[in-house]
Amino acid sequence: MKRILYFVAFAALMACTPKEYTINGYAGEDYEGKTVYLRKLDGTVLDSCVVADKHFAIKGQMDTQIVCNLTSGWMKTPVLIKNGAEIDVDFTSIPAMARDNGGMNDKLYAIIKQLTDARMALMNKEDSMRDANASPQTIDAATRDDYAALYDIYRNGITDNKDNIIGAYILGVSARVLYPNLQLLDSMMNEVKYAKDMPNVMAVYNSMKALDATKEGQKFTDFTGLSVDGKESKFSDYVGKGKYVLVDFWASWCGPCKAEIPNLMELHEKHGDKLVVLGINVFDEEAKFKAAMEIEGIKYPQIFIPKNNKDDAAKLYGVTGIPQIMLFSPDGNIVRRGLRGKEMIQFVEEQLNK
Repeated sequence: MKRILYFVAFAALMACTPKEYTINGYAGEDYEGKTVYLRKLDGTVLDSCVVADKHFAIKGQMDTQIVCNLTSGWMKTPVLIKNGAEIDVDFTSIPAMARDNGGMNDKLYAIIKQLTDARMALMNKEDSMRDANASPQTIDAATRDDYAALYDIYRNGITDNKDNIIGAYILGVSARVLYPNLQLLDSMMNEVKYAKDMPNVMAVYNSMKALDATKEGQKFTDFTGLSVDGKESKFSDYVGKGKYVLVDFWASWCGPCKAEIPNLMELHEKHGDKLVVLGINVFDEEAKFKAAMEIEGIKYPQIFIPKNNKDDAAKLYGVTGIPQIMLFSPDGNIVRRGLRGKEMIQFVEEQLNK
């Protein structure tokens, strides 16, 4: 009797144990010996393995279905995983996508394949026209319908999959283009199931929310970082103190950022009595930031934002690309975002001379 009860209990335990997912990959010779990472969409590493004999394998358990990325070097492949899934991945295919014998990964692959083919055809058309010395205006006019067709693939991928995780994922990768303001995106998120659970959707939504809160005319949002000598430094130490403040979000590795430094130095040296030029170093390493200041001869004040800082200045201001240069009024309101080059110098000087 004990033996029967033990068997029943063991069988029940086995029945309740979730079956693991399995990812079997072919990477080819180019990835031999390299590490493949399974990451959540926010970059968190769930697992990894090393390519051996051109293949790799990852197994694990997942409480619910989620979208992850398989990454290695420049390669990034979306994969939908859940317990029991058996997924095959080929890094050498174009596009490199996950397949699962008629499952959700196959469905996602079909959409990505459509997008890849459309993008490649569009790029080839643009390159051919550039080679023929067509003007930018001519190229824009000739490719307008091609871009519309490309965006329709994204839209159909979302609307055809509103009730599953694929629709939410496609929304995340296309939201900035298809739904370029907070109201449009918020409306679409309410239609797409799982959208608010999808990290790539929420990243875009939070960025747009920050942009809306820091658009032209809005009061500055304060944050804290470090001065060049490592002491705590607040944004409010500079902004709203009675002078115009020209703020430059930049990083040492950013070529376009470095190209703006002479323009910023010119304004700093010519108008220091009425204008504060302030650098906000983001997405960087402290040693490289300090070295760049020395190399570039930067003389205006800086606030360094360490990684994992309690205040993420870039997120607060919706900064997704750098340089992002903006002018603040003497009372701390945002006058203009997206300033660059000689036009920036002209605009700032016009404001100072009012």
